[in-house]
Amino acid sequence: MVTVPKSWPERITLAVGVLAGALSLASYFFPRGPWIGPAQFLLKTTMLTFAGVLLLGVGHLLWRHWPGVRQKQAQSLLLWGGFLLMFLAGMAMGGFRVGLAGWLYHWALAPGMAAVFALIPIFMAYALWRHLSVRDVGGVLFLAGLILVLMGQIPGFLAFLPGLAVWRRALLVGPVAAAFRGVLLGVALGSILAFLIAILTPRR
Repeated sequence: MVTVPKSWPERITLAVGVLAGALSLASYFFPRGPWIGPAQFLLKTTMLTFAGVLLLGVGHLLWRHWPGVRQKQAQSLLLWGGFLLMFLAGMAMGGFRVGLAGWLYHWALAPGMAAVFALIPIFMAYALWRHLSVRDVGGVLFLAGLILVLMGQIPGFLAFLPGLAVWRRALLVGPVAAAFRGVLLGVALGSILAFLIAILTPRR
């Protein structure tokens, strides 16, 4: 009888993670290769797993708030009511495109999501000013680019300064996209290297 070390399940998990990361990395930077099929399969599997995890999270959240509903607590009642309203409206014929569901999406869900995302650059600018250094060249360029992109997203500024759209596009397509791909490549290669070290390093 062969005894399997306890570390083997962890090593197999890390090996699968390395393989998935390598395939995803190759398909992102080289979209015409034999790895596209396996990468798409991994992507669909990941999406299904994410959907299952999301359903479990929603179920756990509702289960945790059910005692509050029975005690008629305002927060729990609002959470359950909002969930049921959105769920039933989304399951209706036509989804969120017509009827009550469309009205809820355009007048409640979309404005709320826009308000949340609109706060992100404000918090980033505040954090940069409060906690990071704006005395060096890098901090000043980061803050200036953030303000420029933020102003380029506001229709009022674009009406008076139409050139902002050109500068915003040049900034996003040029240095921002290049920096993002560089960071993505570095993180991906570093993660794969860390996984390989964890797999190949013998346990003490």
